[in-house]
Amino acid sequence: MRAKVLSQEVIAQNYTRVYNLRILKIFKGALSLNQTEGIRPYGSRQRSLFAKAYTASIDSLCGVELTNDTVYLLTGRIWRRKLQLGLCNWFQTWSTITPRQRVGIKRYYGQNCDCQISPCYAERCEKLEGCNSRSRIHFDDCEWNHSYCLKNADGSSCSWRQTTEFKNCTIQTIP
Repeated sequence: MRAKVLSQEVIAQNYTRVYNLRILKIFKGALSLNQTEGIRPYGSRQRSLFAKAYTASIDSLCGVELTNDTVYLLTGRIWRRKLQLGLCNWFQTWSTITPRQRVGIKRYYGQNCDCQISPCYAERCEKLEGCNSRSRIHFDDCEWNHSYCLKNADGSSCSWRQTTEFKNCTIQTIP
């Protein structure tokens, strides 16, 4: 989803940070998101949604720190009817999303929900393998910024679709 952080509060007794969000666009998971606790229409024309997102308030518990009045691409999960954010989810300021990433977000990622993009540290990951990383949180910049993750033709695995921008990027980064 693309969302603007309106405000935030820390609940010290349970190490939780709660973000109040204005949801500007939902790319996938709209049905699930609409069933979360506290979601409601927002704005003078009621064209966007208000939602609360929860994360740990400290980094060591994989908490996410976002800035008020900033628009982000946010991914997460819904657990016990609450939107949860964490360090293993993709979150990035919208202004830094590359054109190729925007194509992937708008056209492909919703259709390829089975592909694991964020790191997976479990013995067996729930999603299809191929675009995930078991050993690192930092992704290859060329791959991450100039490719997108799609299911293979037989639907059994996922892989990064390489673009011209990706190939140009890798040429520039080779010492």
